[in-house]
Amino acid sequence: MINEAISDEAVLAGRPARRTRVGTAGHVIFGPYRHLTHGVYQIDFTLALAEPQAKDRVCAVLDVTTNQGSCTIVERQIRTGDLIQAPRTFSLLFVLRSIEKVEFRVHTNGSVRLVTDNEPVFTRVSGVLDEPMGGIERFVGDADGLARDTRRILRHLSPERLVERGKVRLGNQTDGGYVCIDDFDGIDTAFSFGINDDISWDRDAAARGLHILQFDHTVADPAPDDPRMTFQPLRVGQGGVSLADLIRAHDRGRSKPNIILKMDIEQSEWDVIADTPVELLSRLAWIVCEMHYFQGLAEPAHRDLIDRCLAKLGTVFAPVHVHGNVWGGVSNLAGIIFPDVLEISLANRTVYKTAASQEVFPTEFDRSCDETMPDLFLGTFSF
Repeated sequence: MINEAISDEAVLAGRPARRTRVGTAGHVIFGPYRHLTHGVYQIDFTLALAEPQAKDRVCAVLDVTTNQGSCTIVERQIRTGDLIQAPRTFSLLFVLRSIEKVEFRVHTNGSVRLVTDNEPVFTRVSGVLDEPMGGIERFVGDADGLARDTRRILRHLSPERLVERGKVRLGNQTDGGYVCIDDFDGIDTAFSFGINDDISWDRDAAARGLHILQFDHTVADPAPDDPRMTFQPLRVGQGGVSLADLIRAHDRGRSKPNIILKMDIEQSEWDVIADTPVELLSRLAWIVCEMHYFQGLAEPAHRDLIDRCLAKLGTVFAPVHVHGNVWGGVSNLAGIIFPDVLEISLANRTVYKTAASQEVFPTEFDRSCDETMPDLFLGTFSF
């Protein structure tokens, strides 16, 4: 179904499409309210920008829902930066364990003009769970195994307790703030990957005597007159500056690392982690990182990437804090429900002592990333 009140006729890749209007939010494509039986399914959405955008920002959400949109099975947030190469097709993979009346939707927030295919492409990957899945092959006929393996991957992020150090919140009270390890002894340098229009974390870290090296290819220098910060309009990874080279350049070689990292680079964090050798990662005292697209656990290649990256980090770092970003939404994969975007604090195991934890999240340090919405309750985040 098409919402003609917020869109106009268009053509995308030679097919009928809709062009959304700026300033009007809503579901431009929705339906068709199909009854589906248990199995594995894929829905493909094709989108493009009607005109180029200089600023990278959230512009749409794709989702699959049941119960007239009240229950989300899987969703993906779309940013204008995702649509630099257009048109682009986004695939959502989901598993049903019972007969459900399913709806596929494209929601625009009205910030830009989008062009979207009139009808998402629906594929039954597996009509029943013991048929070939054509995707996550190792779980053919084993949805419970898929659930167990999803829990195994998420277990990489089960928080541990700091024994001798506390925590502190740096940055905004809403989005842009992070819960960090309250230790700045011997630390003189912070890498800040991803700035956008918010340097509240950078200012708070600089106030503790650190020099902040800022990197963001999408904005101009946010604090040109602040000598505590050095900005470079460079992309991190993907042919830009590398974390490995930065660590080599700024590591002082002390027994306790002198560098910390804050990273919020809209899903590129996975490539950065994958490309940085473990021995160089170990030269960071602690990390706070916003990790995106956990709904990609339903996609074989991205599932493997998440698994490899989290296992790699686990050889050096202990997760000591976890917070769900309400802007990202949540996913349900084989009955395992988890936030699509997580803010993670990681402590270098050679520097900080940790122990088993039963801490419940969110904590007194946490704030919802959207002050109009309640924070996501994660419990002990144990799997």
